[in-house]
Amino acid sequence: MSALRLGAAVRYNAWLAVGAGLLILLVSLSLTLLAARPGAGLSGGEDDGFFSLFGGYQSPMRCRECHPQQFDAWTGTTHANASFDPIFQVYLQQAEQPGECLSCHTTGYDTTTGQFVLAGVSCEACHGPYRSAHPNQTMMIAGDETLCGACHRSTLAEWRISRHGQVGVNCIQCHEVHSQKTRAAVATNALCAGCHVDRTGDEIHAAHLAADVQCVDCHRSAPGRSDAESAVSGQAVTGHSFTVQLSLCSTCHPPPISLLDD
Repeated sequence: MSALRLGAAVRYNAWLAVGAGLLILLVSLSLTLLAARPGAGLSGGEDDGFFSLFGGYQSPMRCRECHPQQFDAWTGTTHANASFDPIFQVYLQQAEQPGECLSCHTTGYDTTTGQFVLAGVSCEACHGPYRSAHPNQTMMIAGDETLCGACHRSTLAEWRISRHGQVGVNCIQCHEVHSQKTRAAVATNALCAGCHVDRTGDEIHAAHLAADVQCVDCHRSAPGRSDAESAVSGQAVTGHSFTVQLSLCSTCHPPPISLLDD
């Protein structure tokens, strides 16, 4: 082979290698973007087979085919966007152990590789990877506090010392599962009054109820902790001990009532 032909062959092989590398990079980037935001670049059924490579994960779009109402309720929630929250992104970059963050802010996080399947807390983060025998084989979640408490640790700790925790009033009795909203019955006092019948008639509670004060206005007040302190721990105090903070009274009642907790 002449030197001219040899040089051309070398250049051809070099460009071929570069082209193959770029193709692999583009494919990898495309797949990463598909897995990033819920539903980005996907429509019902288009992802069949791809996510099954990752231990059976199928992405929320597969779930939407049969569960559109649940999907719509979940889309836009803090769970759906857990990986994209700007504050989370800042602290993730500063974290000494980012896996501690990603294990709760992503779906299918692998502690051995540090990789995850989907960004955000998607359907399969709670229900587990898709099962090939579904729907004949159900994917129901545990109705107790263990699932939520795995990530909402400070909330779980508060709840455990509360009367709710002691008698087993768990998360889903007050919270909508997919939308994360407080159940309507909580906002209207109906759910609370269903159990706390003896409290609705006493002087203090009756006066507040007559003034259209909701139970959660006082019993979901959180103990004092700064945003900075919450950010450092990764856990925010949320008021799930249901203890009324007396300092809260001063928001409606002027002093000296607020001095009671000094």
